[in-house]
Amino acid sequence: MLRINLLPREVLDRHRYEGWYRYVFIVSIGSILIVLLYAVALFLAVNSKNDELQFAQEMEKQYTEQGKAFDVFEKKEIELDGRQALVQHVLADRMNLGKVAEEVSLVLPDEVWLDSMTIGETDGLTFVANTPRSGSQSTNISYKSVAKTLVRINQLPDVTDVWLTSASNNTWGSWDAATEVDTTTPVVKFTTSAKVINAPASTTTVQAGE
Repeated sequence: MLRINLLPREVLDRHRYEGWYRYVFIVSIGSILIVLLYAVALFLAVNSKNDELQFAQEMEKQYTEQGKAFDVFEKKEIELDGRQALVQHVLADRMNLGKVAEEVSLVLPDEVWLDSMTIGETDGLTFVANTPRSGSQSTNISYKSVAKTLVRINQLPDVTDVWLTSASNNTWGSWDAATEVDTTTPVVKFTTSAKVINAPASTTTVQAGE
């Protein structure tokens, strides 16, 4: 059966394009939806980044405030370091009296012991010491211990200009009346003086037996 369309060509073309409008509308709506979804996703991403940025700024502000609080301790530390350096500088030239006393006691010969020792800025080093003697000993032999003491004291790094101030035959000890025992010992008692390098202003006296 042969069908003949007697409609004009313009009408046929219009009917053909009217069928495409539906597809164009569907594609357009889909494209708009895709664009809207992309815009929503982009908006959410921007908001998330803004939230992260705001959180980072708040943390930075908090850390800055904490840092300012620690600045006080840092300034105190710098101040304390400065004071410590000043004290060390002041004490650098001071003489350690205990160190000098220990040096003297270490270099004394075994047969020599101290009665007293004085260290002062103006008086320097002065000590009174004893060394035993016997009746059979000549004076020259007894004084060898005295000379040995002077030589050793003069070799100390903190002491200079060692002199023998006095020396004499003497006794050391006492008579014990309770036991009626004579504990005296014949000795050579001698006094030595010296200069102490960078000696402090204070004066310290160390008695024998302390």
